[in-house]
Amino acid sequence: MSTTAPGHSEDSQPPSETVVSAVAAYKGVEQIALPPLYDALDPDALDALFSGPDGTGGRVTFDYAGCTVECTSDGSVDVRDAAV
Repeated sequence: MSTTAPGHSEDSQPPSETVVSAVAAYKGVEQIALPPLYDALDPDALDALFSGPDGTGGRVTFDYAGCTVECTSDGSVDVRDAAV
């Protein structure tokens, strides 16, 4: 099973916040129950990677809180169970 958070717009939250929200929703827990995102990757680097207005494609995949998370340049975040 997986879940996908929609892409971002100019007034939406940064990718790092979208990741935490999406993983919490996927796991059915409050965001505060998750480990800090910086245990998996640098949240500022993730935000900077996808903050440019140039619209170039790209994706980052990483494990966080027992899930595999894939972020794409359109702002979507896909969450699924981590491979064992």
